[in-house]
Amino acid sequence: MKNARLFVLTCVLSLVLVTAVSASAQSDIPRISIAELKSVMDKKTPVIIIDVQPAVVYAEGHIRGAISLPAIERIRLEDVWDFPYDRLIVTYCDCGPGESDSADAAAQLMKFGFDQVKVLADPAIKGWKDAKYPVEKGKGKK
Repeated sequence: MKNARLFVLTCVLSLVLVTAVSASAQSDIPRISIAELKSVMDKKTPVIIIDVQPAVVYAEGHIRGAISLPAIERIRLEDVWDFPYDRLIVTYCDCGPGESDSADAAAQLMKFGFDQVKVLADPAIKGWKDAKYPVEKGKGKK
């Protein structure tokens, strides 16, 4: 019984440590403000925008030109095969402070070697829509 408790305690502590390290790594990913992203788009600077919300939410309204890569799926190399490595990539979600889903997607992209990856800072898509910036509806492209 003592060994079982020790095993459970070790598992719980390991899980806490892994979660803390993951959250720390995600917080190291640069953020871009809504106004900065809008400025990039207004200047016609090439940018890849990735919406990591569920496909149904994406279809209801997303940043114009955004690509849908829902966070519930792991990003596969085939999903981003044709992305230029010298292009700014911005991920976003609607998950509040910490932007956990979009930060996770950004971290995955960085593991593929993309080094110009940023997360749209909270309030992300909510703030974008509140500012009345361009959104589009529909499935779009993936």
